[in-house]
Amino acid sequence: MKIQHCLFIFLFWSFSGFAQTGTISGKVTDSQTGEALPFCNVFINNSTIATTTDLDGNFVLENIPEGDFEIGFSFIGYQAQQKPASIKPGSKLTFNVSLVSLEQELSDVEIKASRDRAWERELRKFKNYFLGNDDMAAQCEILNPWVIDFPADNTNNNFRAEALQPIEIENRALGYSLTFDLKQFQFTPQYYIISGATRFSDLESPDPKTKAEWERKRLETYLKSPANMFRSIILGTHNQEGFYLYGDKVGGSESRNLRSDIFANELGKSIVPYKPEQLVQPSRKPGEYRIFMKGRIEIHYEKGYSTVNTYKDAPYPISWLEVNNNYVTVNSNGMVINQKDVTFSGDMDKRKISALLPFDYEPQLQDRTETYMAKDAGGMQEKVHLHTDRPFYYKGDQLLFKAYLSYANPDLKRELSKILYLELISGERDFIIQKKFKIENGLATGDIFLPDTLQQKEYYLRAYTSWNRNYGPDTYFIQALPVLSDRDRIVDTEKRNVTTSVIKTGFSTDKETYGKREKVKVTISLTDQNDRPTAATLSISVRDAYYSPDVLDRPDILQSLTLKDVPANITTEKFTYPIEREWKVNGKFLNEKGKGEAVPFTVYLNNFEGILELESDKEGNFTLEDLDFYGPLDFAFLALDKKGKSYGSFELTPKLNPPFFVPADLKFPKISQNNEPLFSKIVEEEDVIPLQQVTVAAGKKPEGSKAIYGTADYVVQGENLNRNGNINDLLQSLKSQVPGMTVTTTLEIRIRGGATSSNLSMEPMVMIDGAVMPSGPGFRAADNLSTLNPNDIDRIEVVSRMSSMMGDLGRNGVIAVYLKRGVSQSPLMSSTTPGLQSMVIEGFGLPGNFIPFDYDKEEENPEIDQRVTLYWNPYVVTDNESGKFSFEFFTNDSKGKKIIGVEGLSIDGKPIKATYSISIDN
Repeated sequence: MKIQHCLFIFLFWSFSGFAQTGTISGKVTDSQTGEALPFCNVFINNSTIATTTDLDGNFVLENIPEGDFEIGFSFIGYQAQQKPASIKPGSKLTFNVSLVSLEQELSDVEIKASRDRAWERELRKFKNYFLGNDDMAAQCEILNPWVIDFPADNTNNNFRAEALQPIEIENRALGYSLTFDLKQFQFTPQYYIISGATRFSDLESPDPKTKAEWERKRLETYLKSPANMFRSIILGTHNQEGFYLYGDKVGGSESRNLRSDIFANELGKSIVPYKPEQLVQPSRKPGEYRIFMKGRIEIHYEKGYSTVNTYKDAPYPISWLEVNNNYVTVNSNGMVINQKDVTFSGDMDKRKISALLPFDYEPQLQDRTETYMAKDAGGMQEKVHLHTDRPFYYKGDQLLFKAYLSYANPDLKRELSKILYLELISGERDFIIQKKFKIENGLATGDIFLPDTLQQKEYYLRAYTSWNRNYGPDTYFIQALPVLSDRDRIVDTEKRNVTTSVIKTGFSTDKETYGKREKVKVTISLTDQNDRPTAATLSISVRDAYYSPDVLDRPDILQSLTLKDVPANITTEKFTYPIEREWKVNGKFLNEKGKGEAVPFTVYLNNFEGILELESDKEGNFTLEDLDFYGPLDFAFLALDKKGKSYGSFELTPKLNPPFFVPADLKFPKISQNNEPLFSKIVEEEDVIPLQQVTVAAGKKPEGSKAIYGTADYVVQGENLNRNGNINDLLQSLKSQVPGMTVTTTLEIRIRGGATSSNLSMEPMVMIDGAVMPSGPGFRAADNLSTLNPNDIDRIEVVSRMSSMMGDLGRNGVIAVYLKRGVSQSPLMSSTTPGLQSMVIEGFGLPGNFIPFDYDKEEENPEIDQRVTLYWNPYVVTDNESGKFSFEFFTNDSKGKKIIGVEGLSIDGKPIKATYSISIDN
């Protein structure tokens, strides 16, 4: 829900430096008697600039900065007042104020006695709306709550409050004492208003450590505040301060609810970068600025972490800003002047009075201004580390990973690589699997499937960026990766020296030991070297120690992210490999004589769904730029001569892989053979069905198929399917043509009698145009099929046997859907279209998909639970206030310990690694 708010507690002030100041003096008296009021509070609204009147009611405020503001007067038993004032350099203003006494003044005891439980309930709501609802608000206390009253007709839809006396607040999170003269308070589902005048004073710190902590929290609060964002926009340094702004793309999704939870997918599709530095104008008044803000602006603060994430790959605070009349008016310190026109939602809307800073707060920004963008080779380094869910795998497994990148200069994170290359290389140096993944905010997630047809046992996993190649092969990430059969066993290997992270990781569980198929509740807490809670982005894996024992040494994040020493005199001018911020594919056009030439040509995408008009240079070279898609995509090229006839040929320039060197300290463990298989075999119904009982109801797939699952057992053409749009009718029509296929009343599909895969799915795997769709408990095959328009289906291929090529996910067979349009592993545009030359280009890899099994929700439990990876979450973010994260998983049928592995980076880039073992009752 979007909450509009008016927070009229910021001073309407134009700041142009504390060197130009003025003075305000005057006298405060009683409006009825004319007597002087000694010890009356006189202050500049929302500041620490304050004084009290003397015995004669006189006051003097000196060194007041130039600008427009409010001066506040408050005295116990009198109505508070605010007066507008305007200070120019050297000016001296006089304010003589008469305060009106309150008609009815109750003693503290009388007021407290009149309060009841209904009032206490209202007070709890008020504190939540007034102070906020985060950990900072929890450290704030209203010292005189009895001065607050609530109308008798208050409702949740129109909640109001009033205070006859100033509200005294002690903020132990920031070290301030606040006096708040409440003018108006109202909270509705559509908007809220907090109006009043605030006087700040510093709390007395009990010790230097507390004072230092207050200063740290004040700076942290300011850095992610709207004031700092607007100040940095004026200076053109908002990206360096961590603020990245995006606007809704014209024609994109109008609702955030319709967007995916992967930011990399939405960028350029539903949202586009917003460039406010080109939209700043001086206002009419000196020291004020107008910033053009049209539409809904999405604000990403990338120097913080948030446990509530809009996008999985954006683990930082996200807010939204909407402005009436399209302009925000601010002073040079970033304070908003036209508050009524400004609406925040998201993270910037959470904190209220608890996050208030006085306008004269001076953040220590010397080290943050104009960061020098180092162009020497040392200052532009980046290095990658992979955290995999297991140290080794079995044939047919899914390898899940999260990539972390470290940077010599974190401020260059946005300027460096956006593409990560991942390779599976055999012990004989052959490239088995090659994929690329998007890097967003220094992170990448994904998976690869390890075919059960792999012949060797020793493989290497390598990850790097194009820019890494300039620094030599010792900067790549390389991990020894055994891929075993279920009869192989790893013998203990020699371990390296274990390093310790400066970030301490604590583990707590709800029990000491657990049984089989039991829920485990785990809480992880992070603290720094000063025992302060720490925000971090983490990946967490839980694996079974019987199937995946902790016997294999693998790269340590504490060491693999260490950057190399590069002499300062070495620059990047002679580097060979570029920084890849976008993906490009190079190619060449050859005429009939096999020579390159300049020619205009057309590229058709995805069976004529898109068209590109390009032209090669005189050597025949061309480039496909800004490519951004996942999985394989069909490209068809067509060049015409002057007579309009197709001619020539096209070829894509293969990307050269960097040479593979094995680090000297990288060793494989010894692998022994065992007579007994590690995993128990499940007896399935189809194993005892006589072959003659099966009849073929649909045609076989044509020979020569390039499908990775091999030849299909049944092929059902699209015209033979029910196409009324109902998923139940579609499945029933498919069932009638595939012998042995059943569909339950809850639309669960069974082809092979209900065998269980490693993630406990009993359903067949679904593929759409060659892409593997999500699978697992709680995610039915029918859910994937229901996303399709039956009229778009060209054919459905069904594999009723176990698909060994697809590993354990193919244990229950495969339902492969091919659409009339879209990606196909066999190009749809080929010899049937004269002159078209079709090629398939492999896009980015998708983020890894892992669905944990939940025994509390599954109606049908597996016969044997042999899961190896029990939990995997690459999107963990600990809270900055508590440093904690909690999760749950279910144990399997193994009696082996469950090993929790945690890796990640703290908010300031410090590597984190920790493990914890959970015992199982025997």
